[in-house]
Amino acid sequence: MKKQFIVLFLIAIFLSSSSYVFSMPTNQNFQTETITLSLSASSISTAETEDFISISIPEATGKIKIPTHPSLPIITKTITLPFGSTIQSLNYEISHQEEITIDTQINPVAYPTPLNPSITLMEKEINQEIYESSSPYPSQTINSRIAAGLHDEKLVNTLTLTWHPIQYIPTEDTLEFSKEITISITYKPGSTPVQETNENKLVIIGPESFADETQPLVDHKNDYNVQTMYTSVEQIYRDYTGRDHAEQIKKYIYDVVKTQGVSYALLLGSVELTPMRETAIRVYHDDNILTDLYYADVFESDGSFSSWDTNNNDKFSEYNWEDGLLEHVDLYPDLHVGRIPCEDEKEVKTIVNKIITYENTAASSSWYKKIILMAGDTFPGHGVIEGELVTQHIAEIMESHGFEPVKLWTSKGNFNPLTINKELTAGAGFISYSGHGYEQGFGTSPPDVEQRIEYFTPYLFGVFNGYKLPVIFFDACSTTKLDFTIEDLQEWYPLPLIKVLSFIYGIEYELDSLYPPISWQIVKKPNGGCIASIGSTRVAFTGVDEDGAHWGAGFLNTHFYEAYEPGAKLGELFTQCQTDYLNEVGTECITLQEFILIGDPSLQLGGFA
Repeated sequence: MKKQFIVLFLIAIFLSSSSYVFSMPTNQNFQTETITLSLSASSISTAETEDFISISIPEATGKIKIPTHPSLPIITKTITLPFGSTIQSLNYEISHQEEITIDTQINPVAYPTPLNPSITLMEKEINQEIYESSSPYPSQTINSRIAAGLHDEKLVNTLTLTWHPIQYIPTEDTLEFSKEITISITYKPGSTPVQETNENKLVIIGPESFADETQPLVDHKNDYNVQTMYTSVEQIYRDYTGRDHAEQIKKYIYDVVKTQGVSYALLLGSVELTPMRETAIRVYHDDNILTDLYYADVFESDGSFSSWDTNNNDKFSEYNWEDGLLEHVDLYPDLHVGRIPCEDEKEVKTIVNKIITYENTAASSSWYKKIILMAGDTFPGHGVIEGELVTQHIAEIMESHGFEPVKLWTSKGNFNPLTINKELTAGAGFISYSGHGYEQGFGTSPPDVEQRIEYFTPYLFGVFNGYKLPVIFFDACSTTKLDFTIEDLQEWYPLPLIKVLSFIYGIEYELDSLYPPISWQIVKKPNGGCIASIGSTRVAFTGVDEDGAHWGAGFLNTHFYEAYEPGAKLGELFTQCQTDYLNEVGTECITLQEFILIGDPSLQLGGFA
């Protein structure tokens, strides 16, 4: 089969072929340390692509993926240093360099393909300034980036080195090819006074009005040695300064992580009650991404507070296709964060009851050891059945842990609302869906047929799984668009449709009952649904070929399950797939920021008992 790609752009891409981990020296004088490593590239191969040529080397860990820029291979290494370390110097020496003449321009990177087909794909084009230049591209042989984050549940600094063994001189039609490089890094181990992370410390943040309904959960967690406290947003607003409520909450989280070693934060409340951060992302159209990663990335590499606004213009994590990140934001999670977007005390009570019952009851292998895989042909005619390929990989991962895969695939003819409800009612430990998504449902196509089979929020009334509750990953667009409004909903469900639904289900529907997006509806459903969900707050992107998911939503989906281990907690899996994305794909803000966890990040998967 001819190899084809769904292209996702990656700005400042960093792919990791291996990692080096260095422990904190026992010597408390914090003398400088030196690391030396060597990288090599053996040969160049070329292939014609439309009116261009593509360049590859066997050792490449990825390619530059900035739209309109030349697509050139890169080699990266990721090094883990003690938290708070500072780089004193970085030197390198290149050997065996040669010049190669080419007779065609290098293939430019295409714009990304969104999972939302209603968005018109931008045509491939070249950056004239680069392609008419006599200067080498990229201009730097080595790029480095240091960031704070979690590694094995401990705070560390991650140093990512990106080597460009090939530099392109467009006006001379030449490539400068370096076959070997030796890099020497001198760093000073950190001395930042941060309380050692406690793997069993949880803070719940929400309105004062939710405190009483949350107290049973606080008591339950403490009974299982998860040290838990409830802090109201009103108290935070009184005690902490900041330019807005979101920054005040983040400063509180920074404080309790730094001084108390808190490792989990559960944000309780809708976006109006417990605000989310909106970031300044320019993609196909000007858009702000709604994200909780803002609250998880609290530290700069030196241990200081990460504002996500280093140029102080009140625009957070500014990013566009042409320039990538316009300010320093490291994006690595420093603690595990989840959200339960309750609107009122009744919803809080429902969720608290579900979590306590789930964790108090040892999950039966008859249902917990099943994973439901829902997928089809996301992009008919693109050469691979993307969703089924992604979920097949997940099936193989989870089978190694003793899970039975239940495949609801369009190619099998069993991806439909009735079968989905039947399998949900039977119970499962996990669900992975890969395909298209909307605020009020999801849908995908049979192989090579552009005809969606869809599942919508009202169908959840046919799910009766009690406390056999799975975690679901929506590898799709918009299923967690928590700023979805009643006005938006009226476009989905005009009054005649509401009356039809009321007749079919024998329930008097109110528009408000259909209001939240599906990822929250499926979690807040009483006596059934899911215990947690992961989904996107905006339009998602993906990158899948016959070798698997290489970036975007599909990458996060597969790596979430790759992180699974018996006895793991929910937030650990989500944080690990985010960290993998940064180490292996790069600082591509859109995917990293738009996917959020709806649920308790300290949730003991399968229960404590």
